[in-house]
Amino acid sequence: MTTTVAVFSLGGAPGVTSLGMALAAVWPGDAPGVLVEADPSGGAVAVWRRLPTEPGLTGLAAAMRRGGGADPEAHTQALPGGLRVCPAPITADPAEGAVRLLGQHPLPFGAMAAPVAVLDLGRLTPSSPARALVARVDHAVLVVSERLTELRRAREHLLAPSFPARDLTVVVCGGRGGVGEITGALGSAVWGRVPDDPRSARFLRGEQDIARPQKRPLFRAADRLARALAAARTEPVVYAPLPPGVNA
Repeated sequence: MTTTVAVFSLGGAPGVTSLGMALAAVWPGDAPGVLVEADPSGGAVAVWRRLPTEPGLTGLAAAMRRGGGADPEAHTQALPGGLRVCPAPITADPAEGAVRLLGQHPLPFGAMAAPVAVLDLGRLTPSSPARALVARVDHAVLVVSERLTELRRAREHLLAPSFPARDLTVVVCGGRGGVGEITGALGSAVWGRVPDDPRSARFLRGEQDIARPQKRPLFRAADRLARALAAARTEPVVYAPLPPGVNA
């Protein structure tokens, strides 16, 4: 059974796609994972890796609309190293349409040979059609920076009754030190930090080779997160009062 993971932010650009690719690449299992770009604002992987956008998300969404059981693996492409990707259209209009279609049907990823399907949802705005996908995955991962404006935005979203995921893992992208203040602001589901790692980001974009990427900080952090999620060692969100200086 394939595990499904949604990775998203609520604003800013905290490295959702890079983390999603790294998670899919290091997920425990014998077969490569799959990254599904389900970002309604448009995908990045096709540009980064100079790939065609098909096979990809548009074809998968069309197959689901036709019914009869879409085979998601037929709509993926293999990157060097084995990671498979289902790229989204580059521009927003076709990407949004494909994500909307995807959200109108049961997720088709459960019976794939891949151990994990990581859905990169980009920025989860209140009007995003990707919100329909969050409640259907096994794990939801919210990526935030520690900037006060983003923490305030995240808390307001998490407290809203309409927020689609009540149990999720919060990951802080970048920065140093503990996450105690952020935990106090957002709840006990703050897993930890994913460090800034420009070399790994360039590697994932296909701009630079790395001899042993698994030794790089981003991949080590992604491996710890993947193993924690795979073992279901996450805790539900328990909201706490904002600490001084982080008042909403």
